[in-house]
Order: sequence, then C-alpha cells, then structure tokens
Amino acid sequence: MKSILAAIAMIWLELSAVRAGEGRLSLAVGETRTIDFGENPSTGHVWRFDRAASENPSIVRVGEGGFTPSGGEPDRPLVGAPGRRRFRIEALAAGRARLVFAEERPWEKRAVQRRTVEITAR
Repeated sequence: MKSILAAIAMIWLELSAVRAGEGRLSLAVGETRTIDFGENPSTGHVWRFDRAASENPSIVRVGEGGFTPSGGEPDRPLVGAPGRRRFRIEALAAGRARLVFAEERPWEKRAVQRRTVEITAR
C-alpha cells in the first residue's frame, strides 16, 4: 500500500511540475509554446523570467503572456484572487537552453522559489 501511495505522490508531483511549466520543451525553430505558473499578485508575489540566471537564453524569445485570475466570471474576475501567469517561448535558433523563472516580491532581495525549463530547439 505504501509503494502505491508513493507512486501516486510521485506522479502527482511530476504532473504539478509540468503544469507549473517546469520540465522540458522541444521546439522547432520558429515554434512558440506557452507555459504558466500559479501566481497571487495581490500578495506581491509575481513571476518573472530571470535571464541572468538562465543558460543560453539567446536561442529563444521569452515574452509575457498575461495573467488570468481564478474564479468569478470571465468578464468579472474576483478581486485579489490567485491565477495563472503565462510566458510565451519562441525558438529562434537550434540548440539547448535552460530558462529560469523566479517568483518574488519586487521589494525583497531573494526569490521565493525558482522553476527551470529545459529547451531543446531544432
């Protein structure tokens, strides 16, 4: 029973990481994909692309894809509700890159957490 629960927990963690955008992406040059992270900007926590901490980021273009709050109606989102922050990643050249995204409060010196996305562009 413990091994089944452990297996379920590992699958859940893996799915959570993929949902959060952490993992691997394979892109053709010119292809664009979107990743997203859970965010609650009403508490000051926001995600940003950390170009300085990333490896070989010049082979991709990372663009802001917006924020979608959870709950409420599409035209009347709940004020202060958490949601999903999206980033668009476009492959510009063939190669490999390791992109780092940081969740932080802009006025604090350290990130709350970091997520990485391994990119293979072909």
